[in-house]
Amino acid sequence: MDKINIKDIKLKTDRLTLRVFEEGDLEDLYAYAKEPGLGESAGWFHHESIEDSRKVLDSFIKDSNIFALVYEGKVVGSIGLHPYDEKFFTNLAGKKAVEIGFIIGSAYQKKGLMKEALERVLEFLFKDIGLDYVVAGHFRGNFKSKKIQMKLGFKYYSSRLIKTHMGTSEVVHENILSKEDFDQYLLDKEKEKSRKDELAHKKQIINRYDLKEGEKFSYLLNFSNALIFVISGLISYDTKLYIGSDLIQIDKKSKIDLKVLRDASFILVENNFGD
Repeated sequence: MDKINIKDIKLKTDRLTLRVFEEGDLEDLYAYAKEPGLGESAGWFHHESIEDSRKVLDSFIKDSNIFALVYEGKVVGSIGLHPYDEKFFTNLAGKKAVEIGFIIGSAYQKKGLMKEALERVLEFLFKDIGLDYVVAGHFRGNFKSKKIQMKLGFKYYSSRLIKTHMGTSEVVHENILSKEDFDQYLLDKEKEKSRKDELAHKKQIINRYDLKEGEKFSYLLNFSNALIFVISGLISYDTKLYIGSDLIQIDKKSKIDLKVLRDASFILVENNFGD
């Protein structure tokens, strides 16, 4: 398919504006592109001078296929839309697809900004452009990129050896996201939001469990304040043993793991004290 031009496109999220790069973005681009190791994780040398950034910015403006991620008035990263390798992704023959690449300054990582930006771009690509697939890859060892791709619904396709812009040969793991898988991701996200909204109005959740000897009990808590009232049996939790009538206080934990040493019954009470 033809290269996607985003010259007249501006996307919004709760915290971000996504638009084409502009002349005034030079200092912001250089600020994150000069970080040692950041560009290398994506296959290009970090910028040694602002002139390096100037050349890249000129190409971004000319090609109009790179979104600038604007956060609190500053460009902090980018998402690029590129033609995919049709010879490698043979299963996409006849389909409308594009490859995306993304990067964000280290000071803005672990804030959920890139995931937020990618969600909006993927929505634009599938709904507005009408793509069937989006492909993305990550170098071996780039677990941050892998994690965000998997969260968004990408599925592993294959691995290959490629030559990077640094002149090195690196193993890249390629992933594919279909429109159907992205729609399912959005549906699951909405369901989870509804579940959290429902839980937010609850002050307490009480459940009883009856387990057999030898069984293990693992449970993700809805609230971080909880207690277990042991009705009968013998339970091992956090290196301690508990019998009938014992009370297990669980504070500030996200998960419970215990083992039943003798047939046991217990009641789990989760309290919402403003977590």
